[in-house]
Amino acid sequence: MRVSKGHHLWIPGQAPPEIRPHSLAKHRIIERYLKRYVEVLTSNLRIPEFRLTLVDGFAGGGAYWDPSVGEERPGSPILMLRAMQEAAQLAQQYRHKEFFLSVEYFFVEKTPDSFKFLQQTIRNSEFCDLEGETLTLLEGKFEDYSDSIVSRVKARRRGERAIFLLDQCGYKDVPLHAINSILSQLPNAEVILTFATDSLIDYLSTNEQTQKILGRVGLEISPTDVLTLKQEQDWRRAIQRLLHTEIHAKSGARFYTPFFIRSPDAHRDYWLIHLSGHAKARDVMVELHWDENTSFSHFGRSGLNMLGYDPAEDFELTGQHSLPAFYFDETAMALTQVSLFDELPGRIHPFADGIQFQDFFGSITNETPASSFIIKRVLAELSRTGEIKIRDKTGNTVRQRGIQKSSDVITPSSGRSLFT
Repeated sequence: MRVSKGHHLWIPGQAPPEIRPHSLAKHRIIERYLKRYVEVLTSNLRIPEFRLTLVDGFAGGGAYWDPSVGEERPGSPILMLRAMQEAAQLAQQYRHKEFFLSVEYFFVEKTPDSFKFLQQTIRNSEFCDLEGETLTLLEGKFEDYSDSIVSRVKARRRGERAIFLLDQCGYKDVPLHAINSILSQLPNAEVILTFATDSLIDYLSTNEQTQKILGRVGLEISPTDVLTLKQEQDWRRAIQRLLHTEIHAKSGARFYTPFFIRSPDAHRDYWLIHLSGHAKARDVMVELHWDENTSFSHFGRSGLNMLGYDPAEDFELTGQHSLPAFYFDETAMALTQVSLFDELPGRIHPFADGIQFQDFFGSITNETPASSFIIKRVLAELSRTGEIKIRDKTGNTVRQRGIQKSSDVITPSSGRSLFT
């Protein structure tokens, strides 16, 4: 069997390209997130129908070859279709009345050979009948179709929920203004973006061509910025911090989290970035990474202020060029809980009149790799030790076991309670 050359090249009549282990891990996260997304938003059993649009902006050929097991693996388009099939079945299990999961799919691929391969993959799959009905295949650049897809999502009655998977190969094909446009027009949309940070950092310079590419992507990193950053001892880390800030700001996303994915064979890191307008969406994604706990690391460190300065991490003082990798493992869990136990009281102290958990969580979630489950666990311990008080929203019930509802109110023990 002849396998297509290259990791992202599909040639009709040949076997699909080989998939790398880190890509398999990425696919697991995406598939699990899609299923969990539907599960969370259909948890109200009175909901008879749920409408959603899934967009794969860099769909590829829809299949890979896995040499480790000697068989084909589905690409992201088939993963999306199967995830929704399973999500619909799960939602139906909990209902006596018929439930309808109404999903429209847009799969975009710009390379002609890959697009032909994708067509054949879909037509040979169990989802062949969807093409032309709820599944649309588009040949060309995602950027050229973005506005029309957004218009279609907006036109769906009660159906303005959408997830855009933008798994680009590199960093140049998804201008941040396009993401900003999606999120500003569709408040309930989410974007999952890959961004080749190491490739950009290696390429970054003061020349005119680099500045043109940065401008096209939507990043404002001037020649002066480049020169200044590259004079720092830990200059790669400094550029990563700037990229983190720039992508968040220019995307327009309220909630943002980047995860490092290491490609061992290429010795390059890239980011899997989740962008959304809702704290719950970010929380679900973070929870999945804690469950996965082997293939990804989080940008920054444990606790809060993950991008802030820490003398223990200063090259001038330690001689270490970068932060130790934050993997979602038992060590990271312990570090996160210890850090939060020290840092959360300081964040709660200004709220002498109390703050609801949902508001407090929303205010800190972009700063930490911790999920709401972890934060609730730490808050329960802080309550037990007398650092804080937790009550229900009426103030009549003290929560002895910590946060029970998102409306529960947290107050510092030394503060003036809203209820007294």
